[in-house]
Amino acid sequence: MKMIKAEDIKRFDNWTCLVYSEPGKGKTTMVKSLKGKTILLSVDGMYHVLAQQDNVIIQVMDSDNPNKDLGDFYRFLVKHKDQYDNIVIDNLSTFQKYWLNERSTSTTSGMPEIKDYGVIDRILFDFIASLKQLEKNVLIFAHEKKVEITRESGGTYTQFQPDVRNLDAIMGIVPIVGRLVVVKDEENHKNKRIVVLQPTQSTRAKDQLIGNLQTIDQMELLPTLQK
Repeated sequence: MKMIKAEDIKRFDNWTCLVYSEPGKGKTTMVKSLKGKTILLSVDGMYHVLAQQDNVIIQVMDSDNPNKDLGDFYRFLVKHKDQYDNIVIDNLSTFQKYWLNERSTSTTSGMPEIKDYGVIDRILFDFIASLKQLEKNVLIFAHEKKVEITRESGGTYTQFQPDVRNLDAIMGIVPIVGRLVVVKDEENHKNKRIVVLQPTQSTRAKDQLIGNLQTIDQMELLPTLQK
């Protein structure tokens, strides 16, 4: 067990952040705003927007071997962690789909077994927890999903959430969870991308670091965390 003096804590050191959105909203572009050396695990192969970035190294996952490649990536990080300031996973939603699809190839039904869902839940949680122990900035991307929530008093409402299994447990160890959305700027009426940081009835979000912002511009979130 490690003991830390509260007076020595720097709030923005070695943060972990999960950003989710619909595909194509600009999550990967946010990597351009990171300071320092970045290593990125590209699960879905959608890394071309980072062309000409001289501070980013990309490892591309083989969709047929997601479990092996995830383990290889983590072992690489452990061996070379001193060479990088930031770790990016792009993205977690696609990884869990690849992982379950790989499991389905070895079953007679062509579908994952019930026990497989429990295993992937543990893998996702353990992987993020292990990344945090490397004491680097960790940025995780995910797709979003709509979930129908039933109130205790009756009735339902729709909430946007990260499309990640074991979400409650994962959000428990991730201090920043934000939803990337496109909105209309009231001044110039042009579209702009923002990250929603505060939870609402319609949005699952969390902010235990910045603490005083409802939203922040897409390309300002990571520089704010790296001040």
